[in-house]
Amino acid sequence: MAHRPKVEGVHFYIAGAAKSGIAAAKILKKHGANVFVTEENLISKNIENELISQKIPYEYGFHSIEKIKNNCDILVLSPGIPLNKEISITCKKNNIPIVSEIEVASWFLPENCIIVGITGTNGKSTTTHYAAQLFERAEYKSISCGNIGTSMSQAIYDNQSIEILSVELSSYQLETTYSMRPMCTVFLNLQNDHLGRYENIEEYIKAKWRLILLTHDSGIAIIDKNVIKTAVNMGLSLPRARIILIESSNQKQFDNILNTPIKARREYDIRNQISFGKILPYAIYHDLKKLPVSELMSENEFESAYAKYDNKDNSIHIFLKLKNSTKTWEIRNPCIPGEHNMINILCASIMAMHLGIDDNIILSQWELETSEYTHLQHRLEYISPKFKTFIDSNGNEKEILIINDSKSTNVESTLVALKSFQRPMHLLLGGMPKGDNYLPIGLFFRQYLSKIYPFGKASENIQHDLKAYKNKISPSSENMLAAADLALNEANDGDIILLSPACSSFDEFRNFEHRGNVFREWAFSCLKENKK
Repeated sequence: MAHRPKVEGVHFYIAGAAKSGIAAAKILKKHGANVFVTEENLISKNIENELISQKIPYEYGFHSIEKIKNNCDILVLSPGIPLNKEISITCKKNNIPIVSEIEVASWFLPENCIIVGITGTNGKSTTTHYAAQLFERAEYKSISCGNIGTSMSQAIYDNQSIEILSVELSSYQLETTYSMRPMCTVFLNLQNDHLGRYENIEEYIKAKWRLILLTHDSGIAIIDKNVIKTAVNMGLSLPRARIILIESSNQKQFDNILNTPIKARREYDIRNQISFGKILPYAIYHDLKKLPVSELMSENEFESAYAKYDNKDNSIHIFLKLKNSTKTWEIRNPCIPGEHNMINILCASIMAMHLGIDDNIILSQWELETSEYTHLQHRLEYISPKFKTFIDSNGNEKEILIINDSKSTNVESTLVALKSFQRPMHLLLGGMPKGDNYLPIGLFFRQYLSKIYPFGKASENIQHDLKAYKNKISPSSENMLAAADLALNEANDGDIILLSPACSSFDEFRNFEHRGNVFREWAFSCLKENKK
């Protein structure tokens, strides 16, 4: 557990009145801090009522910059507010420390509570969710939180008896997190995402790499092999923790992911100092390894996990080369489909091994027949567990599957979804564009993708990028449900309708959860058994 600072009487301003900000305000107030919530936008009646019931003062519609300058000791910054916004710059100029909600939560961990932290561009939620359920199966009190569902502060506020927190962490949350010390960390993969927030991909990588540097000295850092190559070439530091490289026989190479190539320096001092402000209750310094790059890039320096997915029979073969042993695992019928999930589950399984969970529990959770895993909402979520009869807008009956993958907010995530099924697919694609090129999706027309139904503000971009496949692209729909109706009308028995938008949701919905819930409600309304 991190050293717990004394917050009694300290004036905290909470910038952002979303669920993580409210939870941070509540847990700080519980421990005697003076808190004030400031929200630039309007707030819902429910949030306002909660703030009133908690007797937490607040403002909305603006940030009182002068109040912050004069009254704020520490700013708790919402992950949605960049560090180049006026409120952040004001704090920097006035030597007011800026911390994340994750940082605040780390101060109030229950005694002996273990943290495992997961980051990456894609797969974070599945890995986090699966890990928490695996720990539960091993009879630990565990919960998934962070950038998935429940905020970390709320999880701790509600569960003082919790034993393991499985925490999904975005780059935004990691920017201002300092004292969390996870026993296990995972960096799954790296794609061009959120580059509207960062000047370049290197800054994005640096933000995510902070999780690896925060790993507890006696813990493990599980890192994609191509990610660590990129990190070392950038001159980023390594933790004292054991490093386990993960590699898949099916994964792409990302050696050239940087906008401009950076030559590996043959020798340099790898040290990192983490400090978060002179007036915080304490500062943190983290000594790191000092090794030449040639040694860092030697595979002998690291333990490793290699995974191979067999498309013919859906089986998985794992080879583990660990500190004190080597192991081979074979999973005949995994509980979550798709080769991408092989790596997600493997990372969760390695964390479980490090925490002393028996191999038999790990493998039984992975195998479909013995697994107790329940799927994550909005990530390859089956609306029904098997084919059911749906009725289209013309009154025709269709025996199909409908899959909710609303959490897919970039092209790479949608490509992963398309690899997961071997049946004709009708893809609902659209929303608020994020600057991705949609052309790679067209390659799946050679496999099981039947047709794409563009919708929302991204429709024009989708039609442009996929013009080579115009015969397989439906006319654009104004909204998601109009596209869904079109897809259902054109689907045949045995087909799949897949919502995997590859876009953010904000042109039509509050967030991806809202989008997924609306889609699920539509699907249920089309079920024959629900028709009167």
